[in-house]
Amino acid sequence: MRSLFVIAVACMLAACAQREPVKLYSGAEQSTGQIVVVEMPYTLEVLNINGQPVPAANSMTGNRDRKLHLQPGQYRINAYYEDVYDIGGGLSHEVVRTRSATFMIDGKAGDVWTLGFDAPENLAEAQAMKDNFAGWAQNTRTGQRNPTEPGPAYVSLVGQLMGGGNSPTYSEEVKPLGAQAAATPAPMAPSQAPAAQQTLPHSDATLTTLQQLWLLLSPESRKAFLQWAEE
Repeated sequence: MRSLFVIAVACMLAACAQREPVKLYSGAEQSTGQIVVVEMPYTLEVLNINGQPVPAANSMTGNRDRKLHLQPGQYRINAYYEDVYDIGGGLSHEVVRTRSATFMIDGKAGDVWTLGFDAPENLAEAQAMKDNFAGWAQNTRTGQRNPTEPGPAYVSLVGQLMGGGNSPTYSEEVKPLGAQAAATPAPMAPSQAPAAQQTLPHSDATLTTLQQLWLLLSPESRKAFLQWAEE
């Protein structure tokens, strides 16, 4: 279908746009003195926050840091390193994606936390940290630095949707630890439970995810996809 082709083109164009800080709390926009700002390098990708997949957290920013705006509170951010390395002078490339690490923050209103790690200088160093990626979360006001813990293995958004079990729930709001449990409703009877969501959300983050998948396709796969889209 031609509409799918238009979506693919839109995905590529989305990478050219600079994103604003990602607001991950509900309600009206608040000043930075009322929230917690988390800054992270563009080579870090968020797997989930407090166990919740948040596609918006991975909005494309080119080679600039991302900024996440959160309510004050405690968060466990599972994030992994991902970057593309040229091979043979750019004749080919390799995508290096590590296991995630858990960055822990306890943010108060007005805090700015940075997520950091020892960045690899070449492909060999990046490959060496695939299974033991680690870093830290640092409070820029107090200097407090929390080392990471080993995090879960990488699972793509598409993989989560196509895999077995319940489909994940996507949201543009992330509650602090503790507040999540208080806000969790009582379990519904099987006859009352809504049908599991089987589609990606309609948002800029969805387009970003599709664009990233497009860049990983070989020329043959791209041709096959476009032929399918025109059917």
